[in-house]
Amino acid sequence: MLAYKRLEQLFLHFNTENICTMHDLTKLFSVSERTIRSDIKELNNELFKYNTKIVTLRGVGYQLQDKEKALPILHELTNKPLSTVVFSLESTEDRVKQLLYLLLTTEDYLSIDELCDTLFVGRTTLLGYLKQLKILLHSYELTITSKTNIGYKLTGQEINFRQCFAEQLIERNFNSYISQFSILEQRIFKEIDLKEIFQKTIELLPPHEYKITDYNRKNFVIHIAIAVLRVKKNNNIEKLRQMTLFDSVIQQPVVHLIHWVETNYHLTFTDNDKNWIFAHFFTELQHQTSNQYQKEIEQLVQQLLEEIKQTFGENLQTDEILKNDLILHFSTYLPLKDILTIKKNPLLPTIKRNYSYAFELTVMAVSKNEFLQSYHFTEDDIGYIALHIAAAIERSNEKKSRKKKALIICGQGLSSSRLLEAIIHKNFPEQVEIIDTISFATFQLQENITADFIISTIPLPKANIPVVRIDFMEIKKGLQEIQRLLEQDKRLSELSSLFDSALFHINTIKMEKEKLISELVSLIKEHYTISNTFIEKVIAREQIIPTNVTSLIAIPHAIDNHVDETKISVCISKVPIMWDKENSVKIIFLIIGKDNDKDRLQTFFDYLSKLVESDRLQKKISQVERFSDLINCLSNINE
Repeated sequence: MLAYKRLEQLFLHFNTENICTMHDLTKLFSVSERTIRSDIKELNNELFKYNTKIVTLRGVGYQLQDKEKALPILHELTNKPLSTVVFSLESTEDRVKQLLYLLLTTEDYLSIDELCDTLFVGRTTLLGYLKQLKILLHSYELTITSKTNIGYKLTGQEINFRQCFAEQLIERNFNSYISQFSILEQRIFKEIDLKEIFQKTIELLPPHEYKITDYNRKNFVIHIAIAVLRVKKNNNIEKLRQMTLFDSVIQQPVVHLIHWVETNYHLTFTDNDKNWIFAHFFTELQHQTSNQYQKEIEQLVQQLLEEIKQTFGENLQTDEILKNDLILHFSTYLPLKDILTIKKNPLLPTIKRNYSYAFELTVMAVSKNEFLQSYHFTEDDIGYIALHIAAAIERSNEKKSRKKKALIICGQGLSSSRLLEAIIHKNFPEQVEIIDTISFATFQLQENITADFIISTIPLPKANIPVVRIDFMEIKKGLQEIQRLLEQDKRLSELSSLFDSALFHINTIKMEKEKLISELVSLIKEHYTISNTFIEKVIAREQIIPTNVTSLIAIPHAIDNHVDETKISVCISKVPIMWDKENSVKIIFLIIGKDNDKDRLQTFFDYLSKLVESDRLQKKISQVERFSDLINCLSNINE
């Protein structure tokens, strides 16, 4: 209906979002601002027929006016026939995804000519794509097998097929993932009514009885759809590791749901398939821990908080909300850690960027404590724990007061809800009373809302009272919409005292990360007292998880009892420094942390969380030549 694929995607995006900024659009479609303006002009030519258009809101972004007038376009785009090609094929990433989709959903061998024709590429390019996929599929223990003059086929265990399908083909975009099923999802599951399954889960597993977040409920529906897709092609789970026995209160409605799916889609799940569905529901459910793990979990939480106190002086041991939330979190992790591969954390990049202080507390606590080490927490696991820690830190200094009544709708889970509550309390202690935090599913069932306004992390289809949208990726914008009363003078003098012109260094030659760290430590020793083992502690910390937090910034550091004063040495490298196997940096903040100097460290991490949100400011800092220019850039972070 529209001239080209990107125009269709742009139109659909304007239907999903209320306001679209130029920055978001260029990032989403990987094109220039000039191209976006040209696309909007082209789209407006089509919208003219429907007496509507995309308008510019000065200083805000773009908006599609009178969306209801463009419904004929939306209807045709969302109801057009779905072909075998489900991805757009506009980029290399799209074509590789399409190739993976074909391998995951086709039972027979696929010839090279057939694949080339489908993806519109030559043989050499296709072989390159297959090589990329072989590396990706290795982690799932899946193998691309080939037969001469016949083609290619994917082989491996069914449970790994499903995990790969869920993690690699489903795009979990937080702006729309929770509240609707995307065009891509409808294409992938074209013979399955995703909305009907979703509504059935609400009917059989109502949100007021089963503590499952909107994000996790959507995940569960996707896993059911994957099971239907695979079983209809006679692909059943061969075997599962030892299964947990589920509480009958949980098991009964899920049994009814499975029976309904079998009846509706004319298929029969094996016991292993049913257990696979049970296990996925159990991992998404926020449930109370069983007595079997109660004592162990309490010890785990106690050790974690004690280690954080000893390492950073951050006393969170009296925060009962934190303790209960961590117990709830670990009650899901422990019973199922040997059943399914631990879930990927979709918020991990945001957590590392915006809550780096809490992430660092958790990393150090887990790596130093032998009891905690025995659980083999992955980086994804640490991210989930760090969210709870971040919320507790935000709560620690809040002053409770009640004014305007706000209802929070959060679909990303308990930890995110707690974090959002704490942020709102901290930023508006005298103005806002949070009356409740509910899921999107619960909101759909509510008839009367007594709040003055709603704070929501997801787009809402309708509401009778004002709604303020909060995006964890750009949380400052949401706070400004509510009423930004947070003081903008963030202890600039304290931040400045962390830096010293004598510890400012410009690097112009190529070198290894360890060599650069060594040079910075030598520079520090000329002016401050540190132990001889300081550099070893910094390198050891890097070996746990590399400290690069953006494509430009790294924050190597160590806590040392022999340090006289907390300081930050800064290196601006004009030549990129490889910081891990894939990523390089140009701005290095080497932190000399004095034991228990948490307040000054928190000041820096507060500023850092804002710096990582600004690509423009990062680029500007990477180009500074003088110490005074660096301080000037940091001083303008709040502007």
